[in-house]
Amino acid sequence: MRLNSRLFIVAAFLLLTVSVRAWLNTSVPVPLRRPLIEYPEKVGDWNMIASAKLSDDVSGVLKADDYMLRQYRQDSSGKVIDMFVAYYKTQAAGESMHSPKNCLPGSGWTPVVNDRVFLKNDERGQPVEVNRYVIENGGERALVLYWYQENGRIIASEYWGKFYLVWDAMKTRRRDGAIVRLLIPLHKSDNTQETLESALQFARASTNDLPAFLPN
Repeated sequence: MRLNSRLFIVAAFLLLTVSVRAWLNTSVPVPLRRPLIEYPEKVGDWNMIASAKLSDDVSGVLKADDYMLRQYRQDSSGKVIDMFVAYYKTQAAGESMHSPKNCLPGSGWTPVVNDRVFLKNDERGQPVEVNRYVIENGGERALVLYWYQENGRIIASEYWGKFYLVWDAMKTRRRDGAIVRLLIPLHKSDNTQETLESALQFARASTNDLPAFLPN
């Protein structure tokens, strides 16, 4: 009888696991509020100077439902920032967001700084952080800020991003989300702290614009 009970418990657990996975995979795709091509050409005191498309190979790996790749320049400082946003209506196996933590080293960039920085306080007064990378490749350096946006949340941690993804799928059957990445080249004459402040100013302005496009 004890063996039968154990077999029953194992079978019940497997059935529950399969049922939960099936439920999570029947998520409801959530479209953007507006296509990213309509994103403002002026963000804070930065103006768009270029827009680009990904190659078919990269786009095929990315598997995003919509994306945006632009360059903006701050006239007062002359700094140029690359802004990349990729949006997924739903995330299934093999279609989740690709973390710069994995993509940048694969492109030849070596991280020399990897931490998080304060972005702003949320509506409840709680601090919101984003990921900061300083990367290097053949003598070239760049500052990268990136974060995830899911269901109105700004999330730095990949682990919390996965947690909220499952949580939202169980509660609302939503698995939508976006990744936002900003990159500014770092020249030898640049003050790293000033460059970081410029990037954070752009990031704060972009978080004010993105809710008009990304679902809450």
